[in-house]
Amino acid sequence: MLFTLISGVVVGAYFDIASEYVSSGLDKAGLSLGAEELRLFSFALCLALAAILLMLIGVNSYPVLLCLGGALGVARKPVLARITGNKSG
Repeated sequence: MLFTLISGVVVGAYFDIASEYVSSGLDKAGLSLGAEELRLFSFALCLALAAILLMLIGVNSYPVLLCLGGALGVARKPVLARITGNKSG
């Protein structure tokens, strides 16, 4: 369970990097998305790939924990600022 949550946090924190590759793949396929749609599509694609990888290595993945971890990864800066008491987030 913990591994699934950590995987979701990693996906949420780094899916923007994959967004460039997804964009170039969509361009090659002749499809175009707006900036927000591309970001959401990249996030969903990365979560799906993480779920597939977890399944392939034999981890009992829980979709709710994967999505919760992804949400925490996306909102990590404001969450950490709130926890530490910093006003700059």
